[in-house]
Amino acid sequence: MAHGETDTATARLSELGAFLRNYPVKSAAGHSYISAEPRATPAAPALPYNPNVENHIRACAQEITQHTLAANPDAGPLPDKVAAYYDWMRENTAHASEEDQFRAEVIEYRQWLEHCLRAGDNETVRKQVRRQPCPACGCWGLMWMRELREAYCTNTECTDRDGFSTHLSLSRLAHAHVTSRRNLRQARAT
Repeated sequence: MAHGETDTATARLSELGAFLRNYPVKSAAGHSYISAEPRATPAAPALPYNPNVENHIRACAQEITQHTLAANPDAGPLPDKVAAYYDWMRENTAHASEEDQFRAEVIEYRQWLEHCLRAGDNETVRKQVRRQPCPACGCWGLMWMRELREAYCTNTECTDRDGFSTHLSLSRLAHAHVTSRRNLRQARAT
């Protein structure tokens, strides 16, 4: 992958799994639910993990599974570990159509960015965004907006039909990244 040999979607998903097991649930303000103050006894015990991370992992696994089975209905059995799903997807789409292989790469790259954000690594996402040109105008002025989880183009002439700066979702960024990487591979091959 273009994001490094050791920093892959598989590695990030494994980190999220470890994060899920090792860190207690926090409140929206970032405080632990464990408090020195007395409180009412809950009807059910608190979850020992963050359910949002679990939901994210399940959604990623489901997306990988759906895409792979749509591209190859005869795909082998699902792996035991979720982190092995990316290898499973690549193996089972290796002989699929070019479009399905492209979509698999986009899913993996987008999910890698999502894993980074889920783990709080905004810096990696910011660097990845800065390393690619704007797909709308081609300039190298993309900036990451952490609050919106989107990139925007700083070129004042790159606007939407309402006159606002072009905004790019993670999906659109991943599509543009994989497209440019494939174009570069084809140019080097000729």
